[in-house]
Amino acid sequence: MTRNRYAALPRKFATIVAVIALVSTTSILDAQTRVKPGFNLFSAEQDVEIGRASAAEADRQFPLVTDRDVVTYVNEVGRRLAAHSGGPGFSYQFRVINASDINAFALPGGFIYVNRGILAEARNEGEVAGVIAHEIAHVALRHGTHQASKAYAAQAGLSILGGFLTGRASETTAGVINAIGGFGLNALFLKFSRELETQADVRGAQILAAAGYAPADMVGFFRTLARVDTSRKTTWLSHHPAPPDRIARIERESALLRVAAQPTRRVTELRAIQTRLRQMGAAPTMAQLASGQSTSRTPTATVESPSKSLRVYQNRSGVYRAAYPANWRVYEQGRSGVVFAPEGGIVQYGGRSEIVVGAVLNHYEPFDSGTGLLGGVSLEDATRDLIAQIQKGDAHLREVRGSARLLKPASGRALSVDLRGVNPRTRIEERLTVVTHQLADEHLIYLLFAIPEREAAAYAPTLSAIVNSLRIDEDRPH
Repeated sequence: MTRNRYAALPRKFATIVAVIALVSTTSILDAQTRVKPGFNLFSAEQDVEIGRASAAEADRQFPLVTDRDVVTYVNEVGRRLAAHSGGPGFSYQFRVINASDINAFALPGGFIYVNRGILAEARNEGEVAGVIAHEIAHVALRHGTHQASKAYAAQAGLSILGGFLTGRASETTAGVINAIGGFGLNALFLKFSRELETQADVRGAQILAAAGYAPADMVGFFRTLARVDTSRKTTWLSHHPAPPDRIARIERESALLRVAAQPTRRVTELRAIQTRLRQMGAAPTMAQLASGQSTSRTPTATVESPSKSLRVYQNRSGVYRAAYPANWRVYEQGRSGVVFAPEGGIVQYGGRSEIVVGAVLNHYEPFDSGTGLLGGVSLEDATRDLIAQIQKGDAHLREVRGSARLLKPASGRALSVDLRGVNPRTRIEERLTVVTHQLADEHLIYLLFAIPEREAAAYAPTLSAIVNSLRIDEDRPH
């Protein structure tokens, strides 16, 4: 049983302990350097607007690591730090780019990107936290929109700025940003002066201390950079210049905060994450990504194996019900559609959701006839029409020769066809099994079962379980 270690103290002494703790915390806060944000034309809400638009561009440009454990690890470290960020209180989001360079950057409003190379080279969790804390500090101090404000002021002149500052131009965020380089990976949001980098170091050291890490962790990361290959460390340093006095300034802030000079000794979880990253294969460099030379695939989530225990889903219209693995999630799509997928089985790539592992059940009207005339569309014809519609959106999928086969479900008959191809977005060779069941009005209830080709055999029992569990009530309107 866990007990409060002060519970046995007389109330008077417990109060004294609490007062001492409060005074100690207050003295640390008073001792730290106060970093003042610079001139800014934008509101905090506009920071979020700018950051969201820029992050959408970054998400399209860079392949993101979607492995659940890796993403969870970075988010847990990030949220722990963000709780002490100060500033406007942005809702921070953390993403991992599948690139080997040691680099990280922050966009206004709380969008933080960490390259896979940082996780691979860090010696302990504190070094990862040191990088993230530095980027959070840039966001909390609003350095990106501070630089954008200075650039716009120099370009626009005082007469236009007067209107902006009084709110009459509050709807022109896009116009202002486009005038100074546009959204996306604008250099104003990514490359900062020596003064702003020092501010981010100081504020980052404070965030580290408040979150239970040590400013020494940030220093430790600089020393990590010194031991890796020069060609791999230049990216972060080119964005974050590190003169000799930079480490000294962080150490001076550590002394003001009166925290331990020893780095965080937390390595077990990071070692597990580094193992998962190695299992994904080599990551490309940012230069390869920019030039289109990279042939590595986007790393997919390492999803949990499907449970043998099943749950039953009944769709809203009542037309069908089917079983699915108990450890998969249900995503309803309107009245007739549903997606079953494991955690991490659906990834975002280039602004589009990709089902890497999962099943789709839905209703389809073949040939868009709408004539009400029956008797002219066979199960085979309707299935071919559905496959043609699938291939319009995913032209890389081709029918596997000889895969078409008739099935005998609990009622009626069904047709199964396999499609296969390399997805140009995820670069995964994927298999899509299409199973169709024709209704009395010649419409289809269809199942799409998506998996990586290399795992087809492993997921065969799951596919069979879903198909065999499918029950259709043709008397229900659809």
